[in-house]
Amino acid sequence: MRRLPTPASVLPASAAVLLLCAGCRAPELAEIQTAPPAPAPLAAPTLDPRIAAEQALVAFMETAGTDEAPQYRQARADLDGDGTGDLLMLIDDPLWCDADGCPLVVFQGQADGSYTLIGRTDTTHPPIALGKHRNNGWHDLLVGVGGGTIQGGTVALQYDGEGYPGDPTMVALLADDSAPVVETLFE
Repeated sequence: MRRLPTPASVLPASAAVLLLCAGCRAPELAEIQTAPPAPAPLAAPTLDPRIAAEQALVAFMETAGTDEAPQYRQARADLDGDGTGDLLMLIDDPLWCDADGCPLVVFQGQADGSYTLIGRTDTTHPPIALGKHRNNGWHDLLVGVGGGTIQGGTVALQYDGEGYPGDPTMVALLADDSAPVVETLFE
């Protein structure tokens, strides 16, 4: 008569099979867990903000046909909402200003830290602020106008898809405090 295996006699054989199978899988799991991580993507090179501003000024001076750097003040703000700071320069050099104001130059910030010239608005003066309202995805710029031959007040420069108006005196004056300010850029 044939004897059936008892649970006690099957246990060592079952344990041996399980250990062999587990042993077969362990190196594969170990390889997955110890594989070196994939290299992180390289970050875009970024420029020092001071150098980038100087390069932007040089580009502007070339378009203005001069090689003499004017006195200016600068501010940064994200005008177009892309998460990159844009650059504004208020040229407050006596050779560039007249009784009606001074030029405001706007540059769009690029991912690598450089700037691209957007345009120039003449006859502005402080205060200059970032307005809450947007046009074509860009914040309005609230600029002071007036003095000399122009009635004083504040105008909202609206981005038209290519730039801000070059002559703010052609824009209607705002009623006092009628445009909400996000941030004052130049006082």
